Amino acid sequence: MRKTALVVDDSKTARNVLKKILETHDLDVATAGSAEDAIEYLSDSRPDIIFMDHEMPGMDGLEAVSAIKDNPATATIPIMMYTAQQGELYVGQARALGAIGVLPKQLEPVEVSKVLESLRIIGEDAESREKRGRVDPAVRTGEYPNLEQFDHDLRDMIRNLFDQQREILRRELEDSQERIARSVADRVRPPRHEEDAEAAPGQSVPSRFAFNALAAVLGVIAVIFAVLFWYREDSWRELQRQNAELQQALEVRQASTSQDALEVRRQLNEYRQSLDEATLVALDSLEWAANQTSQYGFDEVPLGDFRLSVLQELTNHLVALDFRGVVRIESHVGNFCMAFGGPDGYGLAAPDTPADQCDQVGFGPSEAYEMGLRQSASFANFINAARARTEGAVRYEIISYGNSSPLLDYPPTPVGIMASAWNEIAANNNRVDISLYPE
Repeated sequence: MRKTALVVDDSKTARNVLKKILETHDLDVATAGSAEDAIEYLSDSRPDIIFMDHEMPGMDGLEAVSAIKDNPATATIPIMMYTAQQGELYVGQARALGAIGVLPKQLEPVEVSKVLESLRIIGEDAESREKRGRVDPAVRTGEYPNLEQFDHDLRDMIRNLFDQQREILRRELEDSQERIARSVADRVRPPRHEEDAEAAPGQSVPSRFAFNALAAVLGVIAVIFAVLFWYREDSWRELQRQNAELQQALEVRQASTSQDALEVRRQLNEYRQSLDEATLVALDSLEWAANQTSQYGFDEVPLGDFRLSVLQELTNHLVALDFRGVVRIESHVGNFCMAFGGPDGYGLAAPDTPADQCDQVGFGPSEAYEMGLRQSASFANFINAARARTEGAVRYEIISYGNSSPLLDYPPTPVGIMASAWNEIAANNNRVDISLYPE
């Protein structure tokens, strides 16, 4: 019994290329255009390996990996992600969800062979292939003859029960704390009395003599406060007069020096303006020079080692100018006239091929977007270390426009046009533009 593989990708071109590579290894290959279609396919089929794209509309590849690994019937199927994204963070995330590894989107046949050999999908005997190709119905019915699978599911069930019990205990503890707090507050709050306590019997009443003495004391205190108020007001008026004299003297002194200050400020502004104009001219020249070699070849990585050398030279000049701001790197992908080349994928069509007879013209929007983000390892390392190297003065933004913003318009129809003329336009649109944005 032949082994099977499932290829999940929203790009029809990418699915066909990978399918043809896998079929060279005597595999039966099924394809799905979305993660939802793949999960529906897995409801009654169990391939020996799944190749899962990352960027897809709706449910993406990482969500699909999580859903497949959460299902006991499909959890043991090895899943290999393939994507244009790079970096340890993405690889770690894919592995944490259950993927066995990550391959670049531009697959080479030798890379696929190594994956199949490492999983022993290539070279097993017929009996082993038949056992791996069968789906155990007991897994779906819950009759776990496989002790390892039973132990795995039992651990998941116990962990879920513990999580639920921990949440219940947490809520009960919070409710208990609130009840205790209310009880303590009720105990320490002083009681309210609807009526004031009556005066104690036998309380003495002040005499008329005491009232007269109190009035005399209050009169003396009022006279003392009147004298102090008058003295304070007189002192305040004197302080206001002195402050006015000091303010007037200060204004006279400022007027005598204002002309000199204005002249110095004017000279500084003129000098700063001349520096800014010279800097802008230098930045325009650097931007022009960096874009003189903006085009890259059909099979070339847009953000590869050559683009790195241009960026390094540009950065050295920017640091010398004390530049602070953003270097924006915009990649564009041309819609080339292509011919299918078997396991190697698509290549440029022969120059004398009529453009309306090309096997394919350009790539889909999502695939072209991912192609515009392809980087070499040295380029990626340079970008990641740029902030530390320039102490945050120079920052880089990488944007892929895919094939959505051509520099030159394509003919409205390929009829009557040769592949050479069509691909000349595509080569001009296959470019990387660099722009400088000072702060």
